[in-house]
Amino acid sequence: MKNSIVLSVEPEVKPLGLGGDFERNAEFIASLGFDGVELSVMNMNLVDRERIRKIAERYRLAIPAIGASQYYLYHGLSFSTSDREIRKKAINKVKESIKFAGELNSNFIIGLVQGKYERIYEESFNYMKDCLQECAKFAEGQKVLLLLEPINRYAPAMIRTIDEGIRMIDEVASSSVKLLADTFHMNIEERSMTESIKRGKGYIAHMHFSDSNRLAPGQGHIDYYRIAEALRKIKYEGFVSAEMLPEPNPSTAAKLAIKLIKSLPY
Repeated sequence: MKNSIVLSVEPEVKPLGLGGDFERNAEFIASLGFDGVELSVMNMNLVDRERIRKIAERYRLAIPAIGASQYYLYHGLSFSTSDREIRKKAINKVKESIKFAGELNSNFIIGLVQGKYERIYEESFNYMKDCLQECAKFAEGQKVLLLLEPINRYAPAMIRTIDEGIRMIDEVASSSVKLLADTFHMNIEERSMTESIKRGKGYIAHMHFSDSNRLAPGQGHIDYYRIAEALRKIKYEGFVSAEMLPEPNPSTAAKLAIKLIKSLPY
């Protein structure tokens, strides 16, 4: 099972993963046996892409995905709002993010930029679909996958379940849009996590492992052995990325995550 961990590229940003000096963290996670690093980015215009690429290559770390949910949360950009100007700004920013991902041979996560429905769900769903279609067309030219992440009801997101994600992807009808399945969100929203994974066959291209309490996988009550079994059944070949609170401290959280992932019979 290919694995990675979320790591911020900006020292001041505190992600659901590791933060601080990028090179020091890259060296550390490589020493633990991680195969890749999922980047958490706030301001892409200030990030030295060449430095990030060289550091990742130095420690033989793939960059399977890039997320920027904190940016959209702080700036209020949304695909599903009725405000046309905000949707336009969101599209333009996501296109910038897609270009950034393409320069690092990576993929981009569509997370909180989904926004939430304001009045009528189907109306907001269609707003989001139109935005995603435009971004998907741009992503095709950049050879970047857009990873649509279902997010639980306690966060501002249109897509909450694997089935809703499948519906959106089918309606967008672009090979550049796939699903990101997150065990923390699934634990809240799915009736059966394993059955949802099976229904996501052919759609799921990236996984987040985060336990029921948002701690490292293995520190809550999610049965990751059954999750691994479901992934085997759908012949999943993507990355499993640890995205969790860095508790009791970042290094311990990373060690706990890789220990659990490597113990799975995959």
